[in-house]
Amino acid sequence: MSNVNVYNGCTFIVESTNKSFHTYDTWRLYITNTDCIGNPEQYTNYVTIPGRNGQLDLSDALTGHPTYTRRPLKIELAGARPKTSWDLIVSYFRNQINGRVCKIIFDNDTQHYWRGRVHVDDFSSALRLGKMTVNVEAEPYKYNVLSSAEPWLWDPFDFETDMITYHDAYTISGTLTVTIPHGTMLVSPDFVISNLVGQNVTMAYGGATYTLTSGSNTFADVMVNGDDDVELTFTGNAKVEIVYRGGSL
Repeated sequence: MSNVNVYNGCTFIVESTNKSFHTYDTWRLYITNTDCIGNPEQYTNYVTIPGRNGQLDLSDALTGHPTYTRRPLKIELAGARPKTSWDLIVSYFRNQINGRVCKIIFDNDTQHYWRGRVHVDDFSSALRLGKMTVNVEAEPYKYNVLSSAEPWLWDPFDFETDMITYHDAYTISGTLTVTIPHGTMLVSPDFVISNLVGQNVTMAYGGATYTLTSGSNTFADVMVNGDDDVELTFTGNAKVEIVYRGGSL
């Protein structure tokens, strides 16, 4: 991570290669704009019904919660180099990230990453100064760098904005109730069963009962990390790891 704190920077992690590039440490480029992250645009569905005042809002009818389109990120970069070197630098920059799906981690928010396809646009130079724009067609939520199955690091932890969701595997011996704290982005967790005694474990959630077997179990209608805490009651003898990655707008 860059030691230069005057300007914000970011790291691009290319998903297909897992290679990592920092705007300053790798390319000596600074982020010059403060409006990098665009607003999320909600999917809406308004229906006109004759004889009804106003339109009927069905935007949340299928999901029960807001859903969003992709979200634009615009990262304006600038730096100073010998004028004759800029063409090579920009070519290298494009070869590494242009058109690729990347995770983007900003220096001022290292607990989250954005994910989307990257496009390098609008390069120009004048004498030693060069500048370009990186546009990202990002997903609407930024994701927690660490999932619920990964221990949190205390050094970068922010007590005002971050939430600890980590817990090691739970031991089920008879009946066990687990409370998953509320968050922002609804997600279906992965229930990983190990050390199973017997054929299966059952889980009660929202008035329904689900059967879990050894290995990974996912249920599309079991959602956590929404507006409310969620209680899950397990019955059986095994260990269960509840794995999900939270997100935030």
